[in-house]
Amino acid sequence: MKIPSYTTNRSQRGLSLIELMIALLIGIIVLFAVVQVFLASRSSYQLSQSIARNQESSRFAMDFLSRDIRMAGHAGCTNDQSLLSGDATGPTGGNIRTLFLSEADRNTNNVSALAFPLRFDVAIQGFEAAGTSIGSTLNISGGFASGGAGNWSPALPAELSGLNPVRGSDIVVLRFFSPEESAIENFDLAGSPTITYPSEAVAGRTKVATEGHGLYALADCQAATVFQASAAPTATGMLIAQAGLNKSGIGFAGKFDGAVAYSREQTALFRAETMAYYVRLNADGVPALYRTRWTTAPGTAVITPVTEEMVEGVESLQMLYGEDSAAITDVPTGYIDQFSRADEIGGLASAARWRRVGSVKLSMLVRGVNTDRRAAEQARNSPVVNGVTVTVPADGQFRAVYDTTIALRNRLFGN
Repeated sequence: MKIPSYTTNRSQRGLSLIELMIALLIGIIVLFAVVQVFLASRSSYQLSQSIARNQESSRFAMDFLSRDIRMAGHAGCTNDQSLLSGDATGPTGGNIRTLFLSEADRNTNNVSALAFPLRFDVAIQGFEAAGTSIGSTLNISGGFASGGAGNWSPALPAELSGLNPVRGSDIVVLRFFSPEESAIENFDLAGSPTITYPSEAVAGRTKVATEGHGLYALADCQAATVFQASAAPTATGMLIAQAGLNKSGIGFAGKFDGAVAYSREQTALFRAETMAYYVRLNADGVPALYRTRWTTAPGTAVITPVTEEMVEGVESLQMLYGEDSAAITDVPTGYIDQFSRADEIGGLASAARWRRVGSVKLSMLVRGVNTDRRAAEQARNSPVVNGVTVTVPADGQFRAVYDTTIALRNRLFGN
């Protein structure tokens, strides 16, 4: 049977213009939805990555700061409060000495001639950035700039201002003896003073001397002395040839620095650590948390700063210092009843008050590294860092504030 031609023609006719336009519209809608889902997923991924990086940076920064701040005041088997208290033995009630002084100054405990990094009589000291008191506003939307000594209170010593810290961020200086120690086997004061200790060449043994940074300390429960080696320490001994050293007596029966005698059973060797934490611009122009440690080469009197970038993205540090409730003339109780700014406590002239600091309230503004719309919206908020409202740029960087209170374990317990 023959099929009519008009039926064949009608079956080959295709889509009408209206049908084609409707199909295109549906396709565009579906494509737009797919693109929106992709963009939303990408934005969420970028934001989550920025938050994760932000949290990671903050954890590292908090860990570095907390670990070192907690150690402030460590002076061997006792703390600096005990050795520097009014009832401690010694010419001025202070048994933390240093061989970086002349014999006369050592015997009178006159520390005024010491370089700033060597002031181990002040284990923690802060510097308050100008314009960052509680209730103030800090504007960083215009970028960061290094500040001179006068942009902090107390004014920065040359050792700190030369590190180029950025304005608007507090600075803290820490001094303490290392948690690692080596027992002393012998200490010969009759000839060239030599300290001997168990061989550090033995696998797994603490390498206090051979992995040190040039500054060391001898300490027992009654006194401590900071010094440097006259020659590179060996695995078993360290030479200390200090001009004007009192060599009366033999071994531990003698006096190491002309005023302090040491007990063989209790004396140990430590690394003496002195460092500063601050915010500075790195090589890429990004604010970062920096740490500077001061070292010295054997046989030299030069104290050298060694600076290292710790964590990128830290924009501001703000600190308050918790002070012991006891009066300056009384024995510390370990009970903190007030928090003060560094400028309220003062400089080295307020050493006795700094020795009563038992905790640090730390707040930190950290930014991420990714840029996206949602982060840009968040960036228009004004974060509050330890009572300071910060005006930040709408640069798409995710920012967050992290707070903690750090107890100085050597100040709050065992006083």
